Amino acid sequence: MANKSIFADAQNGLLRNLKPLDLIGFMQILFDKYEEQEVAKFSETIVDRYLTMNPVQMGLTAEALMGQYHFRIMASVLGADSKMPLRGTTGFSAWTHEIPRIGHAYPMPASRLRQLYSVLESIRTTDAAKIRRLQETIFNNVQEAYLGCKDTLNYIFLQALSNNGVARFTPTLNNPQGVEFAIDYGMPTENKKVSNIEWNIANANAGNLNIFEQLQDIVREMGDKGISVGEMMMSPAQFVLLQRDKTIRKMIYGNDRSSALVTIPDLNAALTQYGLPPITQIRFRTAIEKDGKRTLVDPWNDDYIVFLPTGKIGEIQPAVEDSDLIPEENVSYINSNDGIKVSQWSVGDSTGQIPTEFTQAAGRLLPIITEIKGIYTLKVKNL
Repeated sequence: MANKSIFADAQNGLLRNLKPLDLIGFMQILFDKYEEQEVAKFSETIVDRYLTMNPVQMGLTAEALMGQYHFRIMASVLGADSKMPLRGTTGFSAWTHEIPRIGHAYPMPASRLRQLYSVLESIRTTDAAKIRRLQETIFNNVQEAYLGCKDTLNYIFLQALSNNGVARFTPTLNNPQGVEFAIDYGMPTENKKVSNIEWNIANANAGNLNIFEQLQDIVREMGDKGISVGEMMMSPAQFVLLQRDKTIRKMIYGNDRSSALVTIPDLNAALTQYGLPPITQIRFRTAIEKDGKRTLVDPWNDDYIVFLPTGKIGEIQPAVEDSDLIPEENVSYINSNDGIKVSQWSVGDSTGQIPTEFTQAAGRLLPIITEIKGIYTLKVKNL
């Protein structure tokens, strides 16, 4: 059985001379204050900006969500002679019956704790500074674990927006024991537009693209349906293409300065002048870790430009986390009030393992794009 977290009883052992300190309680107070003030925890993420957080609910299944919000969780693609993959409760069956569980754990080995304790035992450091150092250590671990779960939601959300409403996860991206899945949010076919010409530097320099006209056509169609367009999402590479486009340069600067690169303020002013919404450049990148090696991944598909309606466009639906239903005796828990639960525990000689403190964040959450019928995409590359 796991040992009690050192952080849950920090006034014992090497810390016995310090004032009693409940770091788990300290972190819970921080989460509660964030909740009361209705601000994003630690830092605002993409899903915080575009999606509202629903209350945590018990026993809400993906099937119920599909009936309510009209999206599908798609089956795996199998070869002609392949058998249906059997993965128990962590495979495809989990995605057809329940909200998925996401999570990861951060280890803190004894060597790092030893460095921390050397600070705590220093006679040159005040008790207040020692406590602050300990708080910073646990705070950083909790922050990394918590925001990592939010990054999974960001990844699903951005990938779906830039892939005509479809998000795909593979074990290679997720982890070898992870779930392979695809979610189709049901974007209407008529919302999926395709450029009549490839958006590339050669066509931009030649003045062949008619970019503003293409964008205006989509904004006009959305307006005819009563959709107020809030912004256009694109990659930085596509944004630079607009700055370099010969037609746009001539439109803004005239023939005399048509060779100059359009500045961001001048481009934004031109967008407003031509009845186009502002541009949001998507720069989100995250990392996956396998065997101790981190690899950067980008969920945004550079082939697409996405037109979003104003306001919130979806929800995050959390279900009760597993550890709420079956808590463990020797694990300390912090509830973030939005479905993500942080837990801490330690292992050691009594469990036959290397002494290590673990911080884990996990939750059962699913981003839901409720305004999918009001979102348009324009494919501009790889036509």
